[in-house]
Amino acid sequence: MQVRANLVTGVPTPLYRNTISAMSIMRRIRTYHAVQAILAVLSFVTGELGVIHAWLGYGVAVVIVFRLLWALSGERQLGLTRFHPSFEGLNVGNFLAHPAISKALMLGIALSLIGATVTGIALDRGKAVGATAAATEVIAPAYADGDEKKYAQRKHKGVREDEQDGFVEEAHEALSNLMMFFIAMHITYIVLFRWPLAKFMLFISKDRAAKTR
Repeated sequence: MQVRANLVTGVPTPLYRNTISAMSIMRRIRTYHAVQAILAVLSFVTGELGVIHAWLGYGVAVVIVFRLLWALSGERQLGLTRFHPSFEGLNVGNFLAHPAISKALMLGIALSLIGATVTGIALDRGKAVGATAAATEVIAPAYADGDEKKYAQRKHKGVREDEQDGFVEEAHEALSNLMMFFIAMHITYIVLFRWPLAKFMLFISKDRAAKTR
């Protein structure tokens, strides 16, 4: 049983202050987790909706950058080491409850999400945010002058870009599917084996984070 305050002075004890601080951080992480999860899933299901899909992808990128900067705050719960699975002490008896399993799934989600976001931005090239809108309206005057050599060079360049886009598009789709696989595995794992944590992250429970993270 933890003592919340000194019985003489009434001042909160260091242990109690640290617990409150950890709970506050975990609640902020829960909010970040919810925003990132919603954006990632929406960007996946809107894959055929063009600009909506692209804007959601840029939203995911902003949240990823925010999370990386947030990790620099120095708080233990925010460090990127949380994504590094340590298999020390893992054995048959504690396999399902070992933290390495949860961290490995989180790492899979993080890497596939970043990969899908980077390839998505590479495919869009800023079109959704208007960065390349002006470029699409430029018509080379050489075409009107009948400069066939310059036209052939531009056409060849366009073919190569299409081939590159085809590869990037396949990678984007594969990484997106891999991300959803890891998300499904992550949800299944915490619901079956880390239910108190699952309730906290789903906003069902308020006070289990510090004990289950």
